[in-house]
Amino acid sequence: MTDYPYMMSNNKISPIIEKIQQAARPAKFTQEFLRSLGFTSTNDRAFIPLFKKLGFLADDGTPTALYDQLKDSTTTKGILAVQIKELYSELYTINTEIHNAPDAEIKGAISRVTGKDSDAVGRMYNTFKTLCSLADFSQTTTSTSEKEEVDNHSSTPVESMIPTFKPNEFHYNIQIHLPATNDISVYNAIFKSLKDNLLM
Repeated sequence: MTDYPYMMSNNKISPIIEKIQQAARPAKFTQEFLRSLGFTSTNDRAFIPLFKKLGFLADDGTPTALYDQLKDSTTTKGILAVQIKELYSELYTINTEIHNAPDAEIKGAISRVTGKDSDAVGRMYNTFKTLCSLADFSQTTTSTSEKEEVDNHSSTPVESMIPTFKPNEFHYNIQIHLPATNDISVYNAIFKSLKDNLLM
């Protein structure tokens, strides 16, 4: 079963992102750094594992390339949408527009995917809805890994995609119509002749 991260104080997500955009990129996004941004509550600490799951921080707290897109206010909403769809991919398998679905449908999907009780589902739902409210799903921003994949494909020379033919290479298709006979020696003679004259 999937286990989605959540925050108890979801109202802090947007202010933390705003502070991230104002602050310098840290070497490691730690609890100490979070406190330096002004978020000192123990509930605020859940922001770190949440944003690790979203791909903005590595497991050791190092900001990823996606973190830079989060810092850039012109790409914040778009990259949030992309990473939400990545983290909650199983929900989007159920409904590709799950962020626009009725509350009961979203909670039902979370319940089926996670197998959690109603209290846990409610906490996951609240975090999911808060994240979705900060994202713009109409944008087509792609993550760095997806962009690199597209760039790699687009840089492939056209010539390498065209099959090559050797000018002096010939292919023969030989059809043999065997006579109807019960004498096996006839067939043996035919195949012996093929072997002697055609196979080299």
